[in-house]
Amino acid sequence: MRTKNFKLAANTTLMMAVAGILAPSTHAQTENELQVQINDLQRQLDDMAQSKESDGWTLPGTNTSVTIGGYVKLDMIYDMDQDLGDALDPSVLNTASDESDSSLRVHARQSRVRIGTSTPTDLGEAKTVVEADFFGSGGNELFSNSRGLRLRHAYGELNGWLAGQTWSNFMHFTAYPTTVDFNGPVGVSFVRQAQIRYTAGVGDGQFSVSAENPETSGFEGSRDTVPDLTARYKWSGNGGGLEVAGLARSLKTDDSSATGDDSAFGYGVMAAARLDVTDATSLMAGAIFGDGVGRYIYSSFSNNESDAGRSGIGEAYIDANGDLETIEAYGFNVSVSQQWTPKLASSLTYGRLEGDQEENLFPNSFQTLESAYFSNFYQVADPVTLGLELSYANKELANGESADNTRLQLAAQFSF
Repeated sequence: MRTKNFKLAANTTLMMAVAGILAPSTHAQTENELQVQINDLQRQLDDMAQSKESDGWTLPGTNTSVTIGGYVKLDMIYDMDQDLGDALDPSVLNTASDESDSSLRVHARQSRVRIGTSTPTDLGEAKTVVEADFFGSGGNELFSNSRGLRLRHAYGELNGWLAGQTWSNFMHFTAYPTTVDFNGPVGVSFVRQAQIRYTAGVGDGQFSVSAENPETSGFEGSRDTVPDLTARYKWSGNGGGLEVAGLARSLKTDDSSATGDDSAFGYGVMAAARLDVTDATSLMAGAIFGDGVGRYIYSSFSNNESDAGRSGIGEAYIDANGDLETIEAYGFNVSVSQQWTPKLASSLTYGRLEGDQEENLFPNSFQTLESAYFSNFYQVADPVTLGLELSYANKELANGESADNTRLQLAAQFSF
């Protein structure tokens, strides 16, 4: 049906264009000039026809093809205990309150658009991707609900090389579960940043190395001097997949209280696996451990304080001797997914994050975060999916205080 409609529209367009060319004008055109324009119009229509059968369409006058994709998503969120915002983040739970104050939020901030290009070269396909959503700053729920556009991805690829901003090479997508919630479970590696990466095939898998943005936080006077370095091996097959990765970092401070060693070495290791038990059932698990790994574990962020005012785990702190001391942290996640029918799928997911900090030094810093999800997805039509999810978040401080929240979330997503 689509092909017939396109041919009809194309032929009509060509006839109208020719009629316009042949119409009387103040500048007479020769038969050759008319033929050149007709041929050019036919070529453009042929390019359009070919693009309907391929991924994207060709930019006029170039050999670059362009694709546009994304989705529109509505989220309706009901928090039963504490208002945690537009995405579930256990770190913002208020342990000073034991009251249950329910709240409702409705937004479309996760909606996103993605533009990709592909250009053939002597070295292979040169590809670019730019993607943005509306989780930026701003917004007024009183009358406009405007939200700031936020850059997610902006990178190019050629012959195994990648340059730009995208997911860190120190991430495990093999065991990253799908949730209705925008954030997903704690205890996973979740970082998107600028980098240079090289990927090569090794056996049946891929090996990649990268130099990435070294942003550090969690201690006073942090200064970045060299990029964070990562290495990862990924393998996937019919029965599942496997990933292992390593991270090396250099931490440094210029704070006047650092009278001793003002630099430290940080590292992280990660492993993840997915097992397809049947065609409809999958199990997945991932684990991360590091000393100074900091922000590479989702929700481990901290303010830049080395005293009782510290709020998170972070990378390091300045001790009483003036030395920069790294902080150990680890996280893990497990998930099981089930495809009940071609249209209906469900999953159970659990994530946990812990930091090994001095309890007497940082009593108000969270020591443990947990999140759990029961997610359900129903595909109404090819581009339309409904989601229903029950989730739980828990936070425990070093001093023993804790807080939790239960959330019910309904979503409708229209992909394009």
